[in-house]
Amino acid sequence: MKTSFKIVILLALLVPSFVQADEIPLFYEGIRPLGMGGAFTAVADDGNAIFYNPAGLNQIKGFGRFDIINLTVELNKNALDLIKDAKEISDISDPNENSDKAIDLINKNIGERFHLKAALFPHIVFHNFGFGILAQGVLNGAIHNPLASNTFEVRGTADLAVMTSGAYRFKVKGRPLILGLTAKAINRNKLDKETYTTREIIDGEFKIQKELNPENGFALDVGALYPIPIFLNPTVGLSLQNIVGGDLGDAGKLPPQVNLGVALRPEIGFGKVVIAADWVDVAQQVGTDKDIAKRLHAGVEYQLPFILTLRAGLAQGYPSFGTTFSLWLVRFSYAYYISEIGAFAGQQPDPRHVVQLSVGF
Repeated sequence: MKTSFKIVILLALLVPSFVQADEIPLFYEGIRPLGMGGAFTAVADDGNAIFYNPAGLNQIKGFGRFDIINLTVELNKNALDLIKDAKEISDISDPNENSDKAIDLINKNIGERFHLKAALFPHIVFHNFGFGILAQGVLNGAIHNPLASNTFEVRGTADLAVMTSGAYRFKVKGRPLILGLTAKAINRNKLDKETYTTREIIDGEFKIQKELNPENGFALDVGALYPIPIFLNPTVGLSLQNIVGGDLGDAGKLPPQVNLGVALRPEIGFGKVVIAADWVDVAQQVGTDKDIAKRLHAGVEYQLPFILTLRAGLAQGYPSFGTTFSLWLVRFSYAYYISEIGAFAGQQPDPRHVVQLSVGF
């Protein structure tokens, strides 16, 4: 096996994930919200409502969609560059030159962070109800140089979860109020820390040495929507993530999180437009920083009457965009966004590309 392919396989084998200390995550991030800058709390009108705001299931009229296959793959720019460089090295036939080039590649990436996520989320949603099964893994790694000896450090978890969501519309003093609930049963395997030397990578000796102990837990999310019958049809959304449960023992904890959002759906006569803004982690319960700019999101979506939907937004001060092509039972989606992994907006941007294939009806 050539050295460069060993590097790529190292990434592939360690699809289990960890969440970096200063990133503000959701348990699952949908490609549609990512293209809209992450602003989705008050939109929540598709299968993403299960995670972002279960009250949004009330906005689905009749049968929504049954996605039999819903596969998402996400890589950051560093991981894409590493795979591209490794492929070029694999074309070198001389084993000594191949090994030298691999060492040069590792040296070039000292201090860089690598991100890879894969998720499979088959689900069904219709008016006031949603059910889904999530199999998800994320890899975050970095190459360090302690005492002049390069090491590749990775951490990770792999999640298998079952979610059931429901919503109900009430009337409070004649005004509609929609409440929703998501229950999540979660099984998690966690790789706390695994370190490989350059020689271990070159020789292909990068097997996981630590025991992965699965942990089980549950968590409850509560959401609310308040549509206001005035100009531009605004909807105010509130989502309380992991307010009950979330303790996964030695595999970590899903932190509680409070998100606020507003969405506008102006009538334009040709296609559909959604404009949204979110303030996530309002109570600053996630991460160690208190930066408000890092918690602000905004986005817009334009759905044409045909097969194309376009999205754009601002996430933590960085641009995002996305698109979806709908071809009968099949949807192809793409999103680009930048995640802030530093302590404040603008400190350490991490550009990421996301692709998704959905097959359903």
